Amino acid sequence: ALFGSLVAISATDSSRGVSNLAGAGEPLEPVVVGRRNSLPPASPIFKPIVPSKLNGLAARHGLHHQAPTNGNGMTNDRPVELSKRTTEAKESLKKAQIVCFDVDSTIITEEGIDELAQFCGKGSEVAALTKEAMGGSMTFQEALKRRLDIIKPSQRQIREFLKTHPSIISAGVKELIEQLRKNNAEIFLISGGFDCLIEPVADALEIPLCNLYANRLFFNYNGSYAGFDTTQPTSRSGGKGEAIKQIRSVMAGGVGTGADKVVAMIGDGMTDLEACPPANMFIGYGGNAVREEVQKRATYYVTNFADLLW
Repeated sequence: ALFGSLVAISATDSSRGVSNLAGAGEPLEPVVVGRRNSLPPASPIFKPIVPSKLNGLAARHGLHHQAPTNGNGMTNDRPVELSKRTTEAKESLKKAQIVCFDVDSTIITEEGIDELAQFCGKGSEVAALTKEAMGGSMTFQEALKRRLDIIKPSQRQIREFLKTHPSIISAGVKELIEQLRKNNAEIFLISGGFDCLIEPVADALEIPLCNLYANRLFFNYNGSYAGFDTTQPTSRSGGKGEAIKQIRSVMAGGVGTGADKVVAMIGDGMTDLEACPPANMFIGYGGNAVREEVQKRATYYVTNFADLLW
């Protein structure tokens, strides 16, 4: 037990492995071992379907709001003009046999790396780098490396972050996932964030960790930050599309083949949009953050997961 628990849990199944000690003070290397979860993080907070935070956003865009009820007496204010073809999106989603969700600003309301940076006292530095990266001056993996080199999160910091900053799960996510399961769809999470931060969310939503595709952090024997796994598809540009191809391969041998299964990708960002294809459909989500280019280019777009319930 020379290395901390976060190293040991940052995995899903044996095909992708976890991290182990390479030597005192040296970065860790991936090895194939079983998952061991010894963290007691705070449980994520489920955000109820209530009036959303989009009032200010709609006002800035000069949009009109309506406040429909969702059938249980609760209202959901949203800028309806941002939504696109919601009825068709719902009908298309019924056909999906595999549904992949982005995590940050989709499954959860926040951006994990930004929240972690703020917690570690590096929020402004990471924000400046993010702004620079959006100009196209660096690759996704380079931007990820530079962000982490600024934050340098230790295992102790991550433990404390998980305890004091439980993720807030977006309104309607739980209900939507329950409905998709009743429709015999398999649920996956695909994220450019970190598996050690996302695992409590997956557990809360009863999503197997083998269905989580995210980045893995490495730590030195003393718990200090040592790097991240650059072999993970989600650590580089186009990685979510690669993850979907891997999911198709894993799902092969069920009803039909993996290639035959209808895959839906749901998310807020460009990396989610660009995962279609290989996904068969993309549904943009703007309930927490609206990326204007995504909203413009997406065939389907919703600002409230309740719009996808049937």
